[in-house]
Amino acid sequence: AGAAGQTGGGPAAGVALTPQPGSDSAAALRQLAGLWGLALTDGDPCPAAARANLRCLQTKGGIEDVRLLDRPAMLKLHDDPVAPNYVLLTALEDDKATIVMAGGKPQTVSLAALAARYDGEFATFWRAPRAWRDEVRSGDQGPDVDWLAKRLSQIYDLPKPQENQPLDAALRKRLTEFQTAQNLKADGVAGPKTFIRLYQLGGVQEPRLR
Repeated sequence: AGAAGQTGGGPAAGVALTPQPGSDSAAALRQLAGLWGLALTDGDPCPAAARANLRCLQTKGGIEDVRLLDRPAMLKLHDDPVAPNYVLLTALEDDKATIVMAGGKPQTVSLAALAARYDGEFATFWRAPRAWRDEVRSGDQGPDVDWLAKRLSQIYDLPKPQENQPLDAALRKRLTEFQTAQNLKADGVAGPKTFIRLYQLGGVQEPRLR
């Protein structure tokens, strides 16, 4: 999502983005939560979703980073720096995207048109393992490390690991290999993006972009 996003697409995919002035991020997040079957009302959507074990991931990255996570997301647009607009990205193809403006209907736009207005910040939801910490690092142990070890063993067709084992050098090496294979930051630290891919590859039914 860089300078290449300054040209329009073909007639079928060149629908102009016409965001509502100052589209509210909380409203967009509530709409996004609805794709997960979660009805949120007033208040901050992220703490409310967390009570249902649906976590917010608010991060930065290009359109291709959003594609890599392969789940609907709220994108921040830079049409108005004083009152940013937010749009839901619900589907992504090679050269076009399906977006939903606040309170509007889905529309198809060229990827170039969307990239030209995208601010580089996005948010999505993900489900966390039991007793999840923000990050799982070397030496940590507990239910989230057990979940991590079990899922990696399933992916690499290895024997079922013992429970309550620390994240040791062998598990960290396997985790780093997985991150490299998935084009994630290969730092041996299991954060939200790593858990998202582990869930997806485990066949968990969640909203997807494709």
